[in-house]
Amino acid sequence: MRLPSTPLLLLGASLLLVGCNEQASTEKAAAPATTESAMPSTPTEAKPDLNDPNILVIVNGNAITANSFSLFNQQRLQMGRRGGNSPEEQMAALNELVNFTLLRQDAEALGLEKQAEVAVMLDLLHTRVLAEAAVAEHMQKNEPSEEGLKQLYEQQYSGQQNQEYKARHILLKTEEEASAVISELDKGADFAELAKERSTGPSGPQGGDLGWFDQNQMVEPFANAVVALESGSYTKAPVQTQFGWHVILREEHRDLEPPPLDEVRQQLMQQKQQEVLASYIAQLREKGDVQIQPPEATPAHPPMAPKK
Repeated sequence: MRLPSTPLLLLGASLLLVGCNEQASTEKAAAPATTESAMPSTPTEAKPDLNDPNILVIVNGNAITANSFSLFNQQRLQMGRRGGNSPEEQMAALNELVNFTLLRQDAEALGLEKQAEVAVMLDLLHTRVLAEAAVAEHMQKNEPSEEGLKQLYEQQYSGQQNQEYKARHILLKTEEEASAVISELDKGADFAELAKERSTGPSGPQGGDLGWFDQNQMVEPFANAVVALESGSYTKAPVQTQFGWHVILREEHRDLEPPPLDEVRQQLMQQKQQEVLASYIAQLREKGDVQIQPPEATPAHPPMAPKK
């Protein structure tokens, strides 16, 4: 069996339209809460009852709880679906979940979960949900501390002083042309005027002005040449990059103080979290028994891959 290629968003939209015309199917349900309710009670042999404040809808004997609805609504918003907290929007989402539940029940009645491709997809979804839960649990228990962030900040920024440079350049097609420009500069020609006349780069009309930049913003040969120059001097030999041949004038430089901790806190937090996650997975792989057989080349359009 080949899984249908209907996008989930389109399916959801269809279910929403159907739900809007079937208000009677949920007229016995209380309006869903706008905030997440408590976890559903432990299942018992007793039949679900709408008198239970945690149950919003009963579909063929299966209860839709406030908690499951809240999670479903969150997923809708993450997928870019329209939603909100107004009674109308909440009821539309609830009707959509009712329709999904009816479809699931019909699929189970048809035994579709036993078909090979459906079973594989269910197993992959099960793996992903549990993997994400394991990551969330581990990250919560190993949240980077303020002291850890400060140590990382000290490692990366303490005592560091970057420099910015203000420079002009004249871009030419050949080394001979660049050498000729240098000869004119040696005779006292104005750099900006030569740039306007000779440069083939986009900064030529502005006299070759590149403004302020740091070393990492330029290709390596160009950046190295700028750093090696004294402020107020120009290159005595042409500098080659993939763009052509350059004659460079370094006009000024200035020191940059490291950014304050609060300015880079989020960046450092993400870096620490990545380190924690990488360490966690490395430990699991070290303890685990992982045997790999390289897969065959994946077809251009795998029959099980849903179209997005």
